[in-house]
Amino acid sequence: MQHDNDPKHRAHIVTNWLNEKGVERLKWPPYSPDLNPIEHMWDELERRMKKEKPKNATELKHALSRVWQGIGTDVTKKLVDSVPNRLNEVIRMNGYPTRY
Repeated sequence: MQHDNDPKHRAHIVTNWLNEKGVERLKWPPYSPDLNPIEHMWDELERRMKKEKPKNATELKHALSRVWQGIGTDVTKKLVDSVPNRLNEVIRMNGYPTRY
């Protein structure tokens, strides 16, 4: 399993549960959005949500669902296809922040 080592993911209760279940985890930098395409998907969702003006939690839920479903597979494909370039850039930058 891979997760981004966010403090929530490293909490004792989480670590203990993963250990009890025998879940192996990849070593991963603590904060590495350039290695996690989902972070860029969240950015895309946030950009699109700025156009929405929900007035309450129900409208927010509907807007999020509508906007999420409106993100096409072309966006997902572009993010996935960019992974090799992202990895090469991280290596080139010796782990320092990249343009991604």
